Amino acid sequence: MFELYADNPKIAAELEDVVRLFFPDGDGAPEKITHTCREDAVMTVGITIGEKKFVFEKAAENRDGEAYKREYKRFNKICLYDALSEHTGVKLPWGSLTGVRPTKLAYELVKGGASIDEAVRNLQSVYRVEKVKAELIGEILKAQRGIYTDSEELYNLYVHIPFCVSRCRYCSFVTEVPKGKSSRVEPYVEALVEEIRRTLSALCDGGKKILSVYVGGGTPTALDAKQLKRVLEAASCGDVEYTCEAGRPDTVTDEKLRIMADCGVNRVCVNPQTLCDETLKRIGRSHDSAQFFEAYRLARRYPFIINTDLIAGLDGETLDVFENTLDGTAALMPENITVHTLSRKNGAELRFEKLRHDAVVEKMVNGARERLARLGYVPYYVYRQKRMLGNLENTGYCKVGTQCVNNITTMEECVGVAACGAGAIGKRVFAAENRIERLANVRDVKLYLEQFEDRLEKKLKFLL
Repeated sequence: MFELYADNPKIAAELEDVVRLFFPDGDGAPEKITHTCREDAVMTVGITIGEKKFVFEKAAENRDGEAYKREYKRFNKICLYDALSEHTGVKLPWGSLTGVRPTKLAYELVKGGASIDEAVRNLQSVYRVEKVKAELIGEILKAQRGIYTDSEELYNLYVHIPFCVSRCRYCSFVTEVPKGKSSRVEPYVEALVEEIRRTLSALCDGGKKILSVYVGGGTPTALDAKQLKRVLEAASCGDVEYTCEAGRPDTVTDEKLRIMADCGVNRVCVNPQTLCDETLKRIGRSHDSAQFFEAYRLARRYPFIINTDLIAGLDGETLDVFENTLDGTAALMPENITVHTLSRKNGAELRFEKLRHDAVVEKMVNGARERLARLGYVPYYVYRQKRMLGNLENTGYCKVGTQCVNNITTMEECVGVAACGAGAIGKRVFAAENRIERLANVRDVKLYLEQFEDRLEKKLKFLL
């Protein structure tokens, strides 16, 4: 395990994230890394790794405001990345970037007057992003035209169902597996419907508009049909994009799909993750590939746009196994296919396991882009998480014209989020100030029910 000594504790955590890009398990890391930054007329960064010393300099211009704070942090991360890259002889696909949304940097440049192509070149030259990844960002910005919007008046409504039929080993969400009469599902649904109703009423009274609705989890279809109907009816907001996750194929029934359609849902997520039954058992899924195909067939009977999720890098899967999943899913021609790279998330069962970091996972991810492009899919959103295998990414692909508005605007954080339910995180966008505030609901269902009124009042004040 490494020790990082930074003279500015405010950026120490982010500098540690850069070190973990090179040494995700701590194996082979230098015992001690020292980082200093002196701010005079020139910003001077000094880094010591073992016996090696590195010095980097940059003109220190206007030091006032948030823009300088961002530039200071980014420059220090780039310097540490360059030092570690020279020390190890390794270059990483996303360079010095450790954040969730690499598109944000590109949008900053475009808003400042750069073209998309200039922004792509900047990602490569300044942040050390690989050409293929920088070009991916350029494609995504083009695919988001007409959908991306900075707005303080628009909100996405997010509704969280924290229940599931089993817990996947890679899952980090706080979820419950309902058990008999002791289940808190029914009181939760009752409270959630009330929260949705009062949230929508407050937004309407405050002159806000709903851009899209997303019911996720957990697994919304883990609710019984009557409970699902009550939630979906409460969240219905007229003629907007309305998505409901039906991610666990073993919870999908024709009755529930009919209820979705009747309540105005126009997009559903049916997720195989993998079509290898052995892997499904290993990761804790309670369905097999045949159940996915049946759930997909049922969903196709309704006029839904269908989203699907796949995971690259699952334990024990070879490139051939992943490509079989990709090709088998793409053959169904869903409008959206998101390729996730496995991440060791905090709270997940596999968090402390040593996982693969070999070139095969990168071939899975890069190969998916090439194979899907041949089938007419275009990348339209991307996000990254800490501790992703190979320092890679999650990318959403779609048939032209079927971009998911919620995925784009939520990932780009360009409109607010009115979040309902245990563990849901609300966001308020202050576009003019380039600032976002967040408010998280309590994650535990029991506490959510006990503290319902106090937290709801706090949230309604936050949103407006």
